[in-house]
Amino acid sequence: MLMEKQDLVLDVGNTRVKWAVFNGGEVVANGSFQRGEEKELAGMLATFTVGAIALGATAAVDGMLLDTLRSSAPVLEMTGASDAPIRTRYGTRPTLGADRLANAVAAVKRFPGRASLCIDLGTCVTYDLCEADGTYAGGAISPGFRMRGKAMNAYSARLPLVEPELRPALIGTTTQQSLASGVHYGLLGEVESFIRRYQHGRPGLAVLLTGGDAPRIAGGLESGIFALPLHTLEGYHALLQHHRSLTGGPLSAGIGGGVGPGATG
Repeated sequence: MLMEKQDLVLDVGNTRVKWAVFNGGEVVANGSFQRGEEKELAGMLATFTVGAIALGATAAVDGMLLDTLRSSAPVLEMTGASDAPIRTRYGTRPTLGADRLANAVAAVKRFPGRASLCIDLGTCVTYDLCEADGTYAGGAISPGFRMRGKAMNAYSARLPLVEPELRPALIGTTTQQSLASGVHYGLLGEVESFIRRYQHGRPGLAVLLTGGDAPRIAGGLESGIFALPLHTLEGYHALLQHHRSLTGGPLSAGIGGGVGPGATG
């Protein structure tokens, strides 16, 4: 009896690679590893019967990683210009991050018929808004926690570098505490402001958080807003499934390369 083949989806960031294995539409395993730790990836690949691999990246993908993946299964590399099952009003598709497109696709799938806002808190913070009719409207990009701390350290003579804290004191009584407060509550206030502004004219706006720093923000927001760590990976898998629906095969002629440009609709 032949074993059912599964899909491997990877989200390649600046320092870590997040992955998930999908059996049909369900996640059966997930994890992450540091960039450069391809041995861990090879061990994980040996555990599953992978039939296709979808990859999206916000940083350059090194050749060793691609060689490891291509030796296991056909690889489909996603870009912001990949064909998608949603309409888009974004004016510069070639410069759109693949992760932002994936976040929008996954949000529309999760909240059909409802406006949604996905906030991805990583190195940068991205805000991606989808209207109730399923159209990706665009959004915003701003510095993340660590980038804010590094900027204050780099562009001042005496301010030390601070690492983000889960719940720093609101009123700092030392320079270190004041910086930690400014980084944390400054970003929290920004997120609250964006949510409030995007809610205008969109009653019932669904808001979701993803990315490595989502838990730091989720606790400070009102109830009903959740952190979904696998959201981007789910979006990449939805894009892979959409590609299959267009080609009728596992990956068709797009094996090893990017998907063709343009969204449907």
